[in-house]
Amino acid sequence: MIKVVDDFLDKEYFKEIQDTMLGGQFPWFYNPYITDDEDKKDKYYFTHNFYDSKLYVNSNYFNLLIKFLNQINSKSIIRVKGNLYLNKGKKEIHRFHKDFSYKHKGCLLYINDNNGLTYFNKEEIKPKPNRIVFFDPSKDHASSLPTDDNRRININVNYF
Repeated sequence: MIKVVDDFLDKEYFKEIQDTMLGGQFPWFYNPYITDDEDKKDKYYFTHNFYDSKLYVNSNYFNLLIKFLNQINSKSIIRVKGNLYLNKGKKEIHRFHKDFSYKHKGCLLYINDNNGLTYFNKEEIKPKPNRIVFFDPSKDHASSLPTDDNRRININVNYF
């Protein structure tokens, strides 16, 4: 089941997250593939791992998201990462994938306005600042590139 909520975080708090992630000092890291290592060479994006239990990563920016993580009622976090997809001048839908194969919760918090949709089988969700979509990340879903803005930025949380 997909649940979409607009204006999820209070405006001031969301603006703090948005300004940080859109700012020129926020660290983004190159990833050579989007879905998995079977992606072609032109399928790349940038991420920021706020937290990853498998990689033992904990970003200096993690504390920025504590209030957000409390608001989604996360009991235990698997992964929290920022995603930055660049406009390549053409529509591109990525391969459908599962974040992890086991049952858990997930959500995407959109940071900026763009037309890089998220696909959940027959449903398409358009990014809008401070819009959140709750979904089952153990089921197929896909991202896409924006064509109307330079970048598509969201925060992806996998949790229990």
